Amino acid sequence: MSATETDNKQKGFLPSLCSVRAILRVAITAQVLAMVLALASAADTYQASLVKMALTSVFVQWVAISSALTLCLLRRFIQTADVIKSSIIATGVVVFFTISASVLTIMADSYDKVGAVFFWDTPFIFRNVFISAVVTTLALRYLYVQNERDAHLLADTGAKYDALQSRMRPHFLFNSLNSIAMLVHQDVNQAEEAILDLADIFRTTLDKRNRIPLREELDVTLRYLRMEGLRLGKRRLNIVWDMDRNTLPFDMEIPPLLLQPLAENAIYHGIQPREEGGTLGISLYDAGDKLDVVITNPVPPEGNETHQTGNSIAQDNLKNRLKLAYGARANLQIKKSRHQYRVSFSIPKE
Repeated sequence: MSATETDNKQKGFLPSLCSVRAILRVAITAQVLAMVLALASAADTYQASLVKMALTSVFVQWVAISSALTLCLLRRFIQTADVIKSSIIATGVVVFFTISASVLTIMADSYDKVGAVFFWDTPFIFRNVFISAVVTTLALRYLYVQNERDAHLLADTGAKYDALQSRMRPHFLFNSLNSIAMLVHQDVNQAEEAILDLADIFRTTLDKRNRIPLREELDVTLRYLRMEGLRLGKRRLNIVWDMDRNTLPFDMEIPPLLLQPLAENAIYHGIQPREEGGTLGISLYDAGDKLDVVITNPVPPEGNETHQTGNSIAQDNLKNRLKLAYGARANLQIKKSRHQYRVSFSIPKE
């Protein structure tokens, strides 16, 4: 998911109200609300209670359906507005129709009681506006939270799908299987370990959990690096780990596929294009209330635009996933010098 797609998803948190099904849902929800309001102010007699419920239903349904149809007409403008502006527009539309319905109710009630004399009821209008504003705010809050949850799940699913696609690139599978085939004749035990590593990589990309222990993320990263080591060889791929196993929070829950894709990008975009290979550095630090992660790799040769573009897409994906998972508490930084490419991020302990 690109940054633009994520922004659009966050802005357009209001659902489309331009379908019969959507209007029907609004009508059903409005009817439930009308019944609650009517029962809360039920009259003494059964007949009076039914009349009260019928009048309340007409009032609430008129406001709800009129607001839904208006928001449908304004959908293009609302979809391009941010969360605050779209919320203000939606609330304003509901309040407008609430005031309109209240005035019409006052006029009808006043005419029935005193003929042509008009009786104004300001508390009645304020009470209706207050109720509609509170209900609308709660509904908008629910829709926003639901949208954020869906966006989070979509980002996790998209990342896992992208990771699965990268595993299924023909050259990756061919080289991995070819390396295993060669090991079968040289070292059966190592060939078996390579098969298990490859299977575990696929298993992780299909995992449906939203959080996994840091220990599992490190394990799948190590398995991936072993597979790449078989493909590139020790001469071209040198891996340097920097972490204190005595202090590192291995049980810390993190979103899956944070570390492994960075290692993959470093190899694919920084080390593989170089004939002489290079060194991949992986550092993890326990910084008290957060975990610091740093990945370094050599800068790829000049003119390798395809790899640079793919690396940028992968970094945007990671940035979006960190933002959805931790908000402003996550910090992703990218630094490029003449000889080294450095990606680092910090995530809070939860």
